[in-house]
Amino acid sequence: MNFFTKQMLLLLTAFSILFTTIVFFYLYQGILKSEDEIIGDNKNITQIAVTKLVKDSDEHIGPVWEKYLMGKNRITKHDERLADSLLSIDVKEILGNFDRLEGGFYFYEIDEFIGYSFPTIDPPKPAFGPPPRSYDIIREQARTTIQADSLLTKLHKFDPAIFPLSTQPIYANGKLIGAAWARIHIERKISASQNIQGGTFFLTVGGILFGLFITVAFVWTLKKHMGEIQEGLQEMKYDSSYRLKEYRGVLGVISRAINKMADSWQKEQAERKKLEKELFQKKKMATLGNLIAGTAHEINTPISIIKTRIQICERKSKKANVNDEVSISNKSLKIINNEIDRVSNLIKRLLIFSKPIGKEKKPVDIHGLLRNKMDLIIEAFPSHIISYKINFDSDLPPIAADKDLIGQVIMNLLKNSVEASEENCQIIIKTGFLKQDEMAQICIRDFGAGMPEGIKPQIFEPFFTTKNSGTGLGLSICNEIIKSHQGSIHFEKPLEVESFLETWDESTIIDSNESSVGTICIIRLPIYKQ
Repeated sequence: MNFFTKQMLLLLTAFSILFTTIVFFYLYQGILKSEDEIIGDNKNITQIAVTKLVKDSDEHIGPVWEKYLMGKNRITKHDERLADSLLSIDVKEILGNFDRLEGGFYFYEIDEFIGYSFPTIDPPKPAFGPPPRSYDIIREQARTTIQADSLLTKLHKFDPAIFPLSTQPIYANGKLIGAAWARIHIERKISASQNIQGGTFFLTVGGILFGLFITVAFVWTLKKHMGEIQEGLQEMKYDSSYRLKEYRGVLGVISRAINKMADSWQKEQAERKKLEKELFQKKKMATLGNLIAGTAHEINTPISIIKTRIQICERKSKKANVNDEVSISNKSLKIINNEIDRVSNLIKRLLIFSKPIGKEKKPVDIHGLLRNKMDLIIEAFPSHIISYKINFDSDLPPIAADKDLIGQVIMNLLKNSVEASEENCQIIIKTGFLKQDEMAQICIRDFGAGMPEGIKPQIFEPFFTTKNSGTGLGLSICNEIIKSHQGSIHFEKPLEVESFLETWDESTIIDSNESSVGTICIIRLPIYKQ
């Protein structure tokens, strides 16, 4: 027998024992429950039987009671026997529909059992009423039922008998005269259940112990090779070219599968890098194309204006005499100068995309920078009434940044907030320290019209703008600056930022729904580390 066969045999044996153990365990659990189920089911049967006994014999109990049993002093043995034979006919007929039930009636005024019958169990039958050993038990429960005037079901035990007993009050002409009773012996059913339970218990325990022994033996044989596989997996974590040793048997299947998966993963990684490189090149060319198209469009407009003004001057020059000097109006000069400045500013802003941003970062007090830019914005928009509400984190350390570039970002965002608002402009600025990420967070909220969801994917694209005027480079440049600082910038609706749902003071609220309007810009920048 080779190693592979031994391993398979051990594995199959272990699983067989485990399966058998599980089967025996659930069988044992089922038998444990069966004793309670036997008692519960038979209690229900006695209740059904005694209820049917009262209902179906109701028309006969009254006449028999009044004719033969009512008035204890005048009852004769002959009357009692006659009443017993008459009522036992009903009891026999009713209980004949149930297996191994016995029952009858107890009349408390004469303190006697009448109509006793057990149609589906073997004799002997007592002369009157139930067997002597059960007599007092049934009578006591019947009296309790009469006293409580309600259906009562109890389980009774005396060696070796076990039986559930149900009793229910009976009436004659509206008068409570006694109780009907029905019971069934279940000691044989429970004894059989207990015998099976005992055998199953020992089989279950034996199966569990044997299964554990086989399982431990199997695991022990695998331990060494599993350790080698674990070491190999650790090696593969740092060396993607490393492959596991291929064993025989079950572990060989595992090791070969892992090696095959590693080969596939390595091949996929190489393919993914190749595709990423191609995708990056395509994306770069597409971005470059958009940038060139946007630049051409932005430069073409001022050049066209300049050209138009020059052509006007040329036409004036042709109409004038040769010796006359043709002057250019101040208005035309101003227009030409403004358009040249416009082209110059555009080129300067485009240079941010082309030249690398300095890697040297210095500690910057973001709160001081924010306050400075807040003041500048107020001066830049004299026609607006600008109000700020600030919530600065006093524990926020300095950030690692180029002060001028981050100032440019803040200035641009505040400018956007003012332009998106009415003349009465309200801006909330909040800072916080994300200790776990070692990042500073700056939130700027305005109460303007808000940003449509559909344009979010495009807001950082060069030359994309929703304004009537502007180049569409502002947010693109902000994004490039923040990325160069290893930070992030994004925009959210106010209701999507749980910690920023605060609204303006009630005394200055413009819109009752202001908690859901406007836009929040969230910037995260790394803190300065010495």
